Amino acid sequence: MGAFNDGVTLTFWFLSLSDLCVCLTSSGMCICTFLVSQESKWLSRVRVTGNTDYSKKIGALFFFNPSYIGMLCFQMFGIFQLVTTFLTIYLAVTRSLSVLHPIKFRNIITVKKTLLVSAIFFFLSMASRFPDVTHFGVSLNFDPRINATRYTLWMHPNREIIKDITWTFVDGLVCAGAQITLLVCVFIMVKVFRVAAKFKSKASVVSFSESNLNKSPQQLSTKDARIIKQLVLVSSMFIICNTPKLATFLSSTFEPQFDLGGRFRLIYKVSATILVVSDTINSSINMFVYYFYNARFKSIFK
Repeated sequence: MGAFNDGVTLTFWFLSLSDLCVCLTSSGMCICTFLVSQESKWLSRVRVTGNTDYSKKIGALFFFNPSYIGMLCFQMFGIFQLVTTFLTIYLAVTRSLSVLHPIKFRNIITVKKTLLVSAIFFFLSMASRFPDVTHFGVSLNFDPRINATRYTLWMHPNREIIKDITWTFVDGLVCAGAQITLLVCVFIMVKVFRVAAKFKSKASVVSFSESNLNKSPQQLSTKDARIIKQLVLVSSMFIICNTPKLATFLSSTFEPQFDLGGRFRLIYKVSATILVVSDTINSSINMFVYYFYNARFKSIFK
């Protein structure tokens, strides 16, 4: 396809795939959460009524513990959400450089660079989850609650420590770094877009020497203006939806009891749910932004 000959469009396509995977894994987590709650409800009825029919239902439907599938979906959700973060930063930074210094960075995003960078981001995201994934799994055990043998979730005793270290250095630092970087990029792109709009309205050349934005000013083309609008929308949406994750990270950093096993575990569960929902909303809206603001991206689906 001709659309894949453009590095920016190809990057947006990879970003849309990552966003789609975020939405799919989020849906998987919702389904597993429902199954776990349904399992708990049936088990409580078994304890209260002594009716073994519910045990038979659980044994027939949940021969595989849904908690493990939910955990896998959560890990995959984290991988693709991290890929989305990396690609969003990559697009915002490169586009900011290209509008600041168009002659030097005009063709900074090429197809080969996009393929290489996307592969690196994906493998980095997978590597970030590897320590956590290797500390939980499934084992075939007898479950006396349903009087049946099935695969159940097990976790290594040190898994919480590994998880805290991994999330602090990966999710936490990347989250904070993305927030700061995208804020700067949005400011730059909005600034350049406003100046370019003045160029168009006044039909005159404006110097950027005072702000050091561009020493050889050039009016933005329609394509560049559309891409900047698209990136400002995507980056702004990311900043808004990334705020709950940043708030959760800072809260758990300064309050050790703000954890699944701590005193504020219920608040932590609520904040974790908000975090997942906000990331899903971000990815869902972004796919429509890509489609309506990029003609080449739209042509892929025609």
